[in-house]
Amino acid sequence: MQVALSTEGEGSGVRLFVVGSSGRTGRLVVQQALERGHRVTAFTRRPEAVTSTHPRLDVVRGDGLVAADLAAVAGHDAVISIVAPSDLKPTTLAERVTRNLVQVMGRTGVDRLVVTSSHALVATKPRLALALVRLALRHVYADARNMERVVRDSGLDWRIVRANRLVDKPAVGSVVRMPDGHDFTGGANELTRADLAATLLDVVADDSLTRQAIEVTGARRRS
Repeated sequence: MQVALSTEGEGSGVRLFVVGSSGRTGRLVVQQALERGHRVTAFTRRPEAVTSTHPRLDVVRGDGLVAADLAAVAGHDAVISIVAPSDLKPTTLAERVTRNLVQVMGRTGVDRLVVTSSHALVATKPRLALALVRLALRHVYADARNMERVVRDSGLDWRIVRANRLVDKPAVGSVVRMPDGHDFTGGANELTRADLAATLLDVVADDSLTRQAIEVTGARRRS
């Protein structure tokens, strides 16, 4: 299913808590959320790396591995979490941050959680390329699987967005979405970070997507 992404200025002005807000995708989520009229808290270990400035933006220094730091989530309507390790070594980063988030959200009454994951976890083709990628990223994917399990067991109003191959290119403006575990029908074999950011904001606002995982890739560019 191809989906056109929301345009600037749309949105309900919700209070969003963004974990991983200083990363390449996180910075775009913060920027686009502000453009849609939301109030945003950028939670990050590196406040200096948050490049946006706005009256509706609060930047909070904290570490997702420290549950007490995440108490800042209180009072928000939803959380978008974009957490991934920075190397290929064995890791439990995404799982531990998400476990802390789930616990703190439960205590503070914040119910809606959107997390990013990888389509490679469930894809079935192309087989050879997938086998090579899964071997190279086996530790990252093991962490992502465990993170997804924490989310599914949480009892929250969760959504998992599994992105296809991410690239740093200009936005296409639309994406192809498939249900949990499906290969893509149509679309491109890549997804821009800008289009992923827009998708995350669309998904967090969509009441019909509660407790669903969604596969997302980019739409084909028009020539």
